[in-house]
Amino acid sequence: MSQPPPHGYPPQPGDRSQQPSAPLPPLAPPTLPSPVISAPDPAPAPARRPVWRKPAVLGLVLALVLGAGGWALWSFLGDGGRGHKKPAAAAKDAAGTVAWKAGARTKPDDKGMKEAPGTWFTSSLVVKAEPDMVTAYDVRTGEKKWSFILAGSLCAASRESEDNVAVVAVRIGGTCARMLAVDLRDGHRIWDELIVDDTDAAAALIPEKWKNARLEIALHAGHVYAIWGTGGQTRRLKDGKRVEDEKWDACEMVDTAGGDLLIAITYCGDKGTTIRSLDPEKLDKPRWSRKIEEKQDGILSVVSTGPLVITQSPGKAGPDARYDFVVLDPANGNDRMRVPYNSYWRLGFCFLPTSGCTGAVVDKNGLYVAGKGVTMAYDLATGKERWTYKADAGRVTLPVSVRDGEVAAYTPATAERRGRVTYVSAASGKALRTVEHSDREADRKNEAMMAKVQGYPRLRNDRLLLIDDGEYEDAGSGMIFAINAPSAD
Repeated sequence: MSQPPPHGYPPQPGDRSQQPSAPLPPLAPPTLPSPVISAPDPAPAPARRPVWRKPAVLGLVLALVLGAGGWALWSFLGDGGRGHKKPAAAAKDAAGTVAWKAGARTKPDDKGMKEAPGTWFTSSLVVKAEPDMVTAYDVRTGEKKWSFILAGSLCAASRESEDNVAVVAVRIGGTCARMLAVDLRDGHRIWDELIVDDTDAAAALIPEKWKNARLEIALHAGHVYAIWGTGGQTRRLKDGKRVEDEKWDACEMVDTAGGDLLIAITYCGDKGTTIRSLDPEKLDKPRWSRKIEEKQDGILSVVSTGPLVITQSPGKAGPDARYDFVVLDPANGNDRMRVPYNSYWRLGFCFLPTSGCTGAVVDKNGLYVAGKGVTMAYDLATGKERWTYKADAGRVTLPVSVRDGEVAAYTPATAERRGRVTYVSAASGKALRTVEHSDREADRKNEAMMAKVQGYPRLRNDRLLLIDDGEYEDAGSGMIFAINAPSAD
């Protein structure tokens, strides 16, 4: 069977009172939820993505998006980059200033790339998974609210949260074999389970046939769905009890997304690729199943499950990788509408463990896509362009969110030019108001570098958050960069 195309991610790749606590034990799950701690930085084992999950094309696409190739491995200028930093109090609430920033918390002598997928939100917190811990910050102030050390190195995380619960997976003996559910409000562990009962988890989860497959996790309708090379399982989100298992021998399980639907993508070599909508309690009886022929290259990513939108490459990937956006009927998986590739687009990562696609945002009726100097809007019912917002001709402008009839369009800073967020009418594309970012040299350079990390910008509680959801290499790397971006004057 031929080597699979890069369905998987490239270099990877929606309050209770606090409780004092200790870290989880290294092997057996605890009988009671373990409490929350603030702890010094541990030294997790180095971790790298499988080589075939790192197609060079995506680095080149990112270079088109943000004007610089390679991964942004950097230090916060002027403050060492370690831990949480705040700007001067006098200017902390001014529009466009840096509200706060948090650096990566790994030790400087750790070697190799580190994995950091996983970002979730409560009404007031942003919760970030790092290679060896999970930490919650107040979205507006950056104050650390809780943190705990993982019992192994992070290797997977759910794209979604549900009812303020997220799920992460850690390595045991080098194998991504243990999942735990976390309450995002206070950080306590709800359950902690081994994915398989086999004494040799590596043989079960990383069979030779699909040795490069990685674990992926999705949440849907009170269930956790985990997939690996040749199998998958669902568990109840509330207690971790196993519900259903499935096994694939001829095909590789490569991707999943949850939320409004539970979607699984399976690669079958020369037989093409299959997309399924699953019932978490009856995995052997999908709600629907659709085959994508190999002639269409089978390179897919899920942008949204509500509405159901995917990217699909109509030809072979390359430095100018082209992706159509396709709206699928959630009832049967058939094409409803296709927005064909436009040469003006400047998309970044479309294979994110955090869901979505850097440079694309979907709401109930529209698709908004980044371009060089523009943001373009399309009607999801017809596929026709609705409007084009013209921004800075020399820089990409990325849609970040759609709320209350407004699209937030973000133009990242360069080392020489400040960034900005412009609020645009979702109906007409007319610019309503603009927040110019800090023009301090250090702020410009930090923002420009942080804008290049794997992930996509979020706009929460009047904060534009640039978050690393991929990999980073050293203790000077940035993890979160928060900019004041008020939605109203």
